[in-house]
Amino acid sequence: MSVKTRLLPRLGAFVIRILGLSWRIRVEDAHFLAEARAHSKNVLFAFWHGRLLPLSYTHRNQLIQVLASEHEDGELLGLTIRHLGFGHVRGSSTRGGARAIRELVGKVRDGFDLGLTVDGPRGPVYEVKPGPVEIAKLAGVAIVPITTSSSKRKVFSSWDVFELPLPFTSVCVKYGEPVLVPKDADEETVDHKRLELESTLREITRKNDEYFHG
Repeated sequence: MSVKTRLLPRLGAFVIRILGLSWRIRVEDAHFLAEARAHSKNVLFAFWHGRLLPLSYTHRNQLIQVLASEHEDGELLGLTIRHLGFGHVRGSSTRGGARAIRELVGKVRDGFDLGLTVDGPRGPVYEVKPGPVEIAKLAGVAIVPITTSSSKRKVFSSWDVFELPLPFTSVCVKYGEPVLVPKDADEETVDHKRLELESTLREITRKNDEYFHG
């Protein structure tokens, strides 16, 4: 392991912890998570790639397995969040996808929740890909839409419009109504559930942003 992959993840996790300690965090509509767990003991958290940073703090040390791409940046992300108490599986929709799906389904059987960036790893932004719905179907878990927003933030000009909440800002974590995928869902049903998830995530993100920014 190179010096870069040894040091940067530790530094990144340290910075996230320090930032998180400074934030004023509010959680909205957590009853949707309870509804999802009434359907399945374990769940799949679905969120936009650009809104993941606050969740890496608010959901740390909660037995969640995430998907990290096999590119170098995915490796660094995976190692960083491991220091925050997450597990990670390597793969994406473009590389190692089938193997990663099998591993993620296995993680659910071992008692873990899953966390997936539904428009990752390269976009288009705010468009849900079929993979998360297929994984939920195979694993028999409810999908829990979740998003974040903050009162003061740095928004980067990256493909995912990545947001960095500034120190001492207010951060809101908002849940959406669970998406339930039947075990026998056909291709048409899977696509319908994909659009349902996309619509819910876009709506709760819009409401969350409007709360802070009008």
